[in-house]
Amino acid sequence: MALSVFRPGSITTQPVSSPIPGYAQTFPRPRHLYYGHVYDINFEQIIDEALFVFMPEPRSYTGEDVIELQTHAGPLVLQKILNALLQKGARLAEAGEFTRRAFQNGRIDLTQAEAVIDIINAKSDRSLELSMAMVSGGLKQKITDFREMIWNALSFAEAAIDFPDDMADEIETRPYFGPIENHVIPEIQRLIDGYNTLNFLRDGLKVVIVGGPNVGKSSLMNRLINKDRAIVTDVPGTTRDFIEESFTVNGVPIVVTDTAGIRDNPDTVEKIGIEKAWKIIHESDIILFTLDAGRTIQDGDLILFNKIGGKKIVLVVNKTDLPIDQIRLSLPDAWANIDTIRISALRNQGIDVLKEKIAQISLGSKIQTEQKIIPNLRQKICLEKALQSLQDAQAGHSRAIYFELITIDFRAALNHLSEITGETAKPDILDTIFTRFCIGK
Repeated sequence: MALSVFRPGSITTQPVSSPIPGYAQTFPRPRHLYYGHVYDINFEQIIDEALFVFMPEPRSYTGEDVIELQTHAGPLVLQKILNALLQKGARLAEAGEFTRRAFQNGRIDLTQAEAVIDIINAKSDRSLELSMAMVSGGLKQKITDFREMIWNALSFAEAAIDFPDDMADEIETRPYFGPIENHVIPEIQRLIDGYNTLNFLRDGLKVVIVGGPNVGKSSLMNRLINKDRAIVTDVPGTTRDFIEESFTVNGVPIVVTDTAGIRDNPDTVEKIGIEKAWKIIHESDIILFTLDAGRTIQDGDLILFNKIGGKKIVLVVNKTDLPIDQIRLSLPDAWANIDTIRISALRNQGIDVLKEKIAQISLGSKIQTEQKIIPNLRQKICLEKALQSLQDAQAGHSRAIYFELITIDFRAALNHLSEITGETAKPDILDTIFTRFCIGK
């Protein structure tokens, strides 16, 4: 198809040697880069200069024969080249189709396929490192090891069922069940804990700016992301909806959201923004509870603080650049042990200290930050199901119940683990995963 619009700059009709046995010794040689031009469908007009390379199966991204045209990136040029190829009979790839073909052809498993989209969406060096560990097969290898140990235990249990007389003397089960108890279950639990405590390194720590109207939330947002993203005025209720942006501190990706100021008797539009703000607050990891140094604590501040409940809160006292005689804020004694950062969003004072505090909180309470294999939510759910099945099998073995029942739990665990790597994943799950990709990847 690509050869129908590409012509090398110079091409010999004589056979050329090929470094790959079994391929025709003519143009194009596998994995050789050719300079030439892309033409319109009638070969009358040059569209662009290009580089052409042929990658035969199975040593290509998809595991199939692949031809790649490397052209200039101008949108008009790319559109004309696509149009020419489409007129020659090609079709546009679906979202994630190349990676899906790589998975279906066995070149990668489902954990590696999911890691590709994580690489594309990586928000920091640390999240990229985690994604690379996954695309390199880190989780795949762990699942393979788990399955081997479970198969050994399952084989023993089934032998005990099928040949009870022959297994009469085989009363020592620890060589088969011991690895499940001592290795598989603790390691699966460790992976689940890794998601629960460190998943923010992939998706970003959710930080929400909360406070009453006109305390400087939008100004704080602009300082954190280092650009004017939110509108700043002296009029209360300017922010009617939430604004979300990202930044990175010490390798920690932060997703910060500026919410509508929460107050009594808002107008209809502002009320909708406040309702959305509460939803975001409940889903957050850290709350930046913002106060105005020039105002005393209001009843609304106390009500808002109490309604947040249970969340990790950092008190952010804004407008500390005011003259001393205008500073009126006094924090309640009950807030004495809460992390408090004093800033001036207007003068950009204390912002770096606040960023450091956010990073410190996110990493300080997290375990094993050196852990490189962190499952995503889908994988974590499968791991939890596998863990439950193995714990049921372990409990059954300790109570000496029939091996027939234990084998059911072992098989269920194997099925859940196989769903992680894709062997038993349902088509609708695959569709959901690959539609997250950009077109064609």
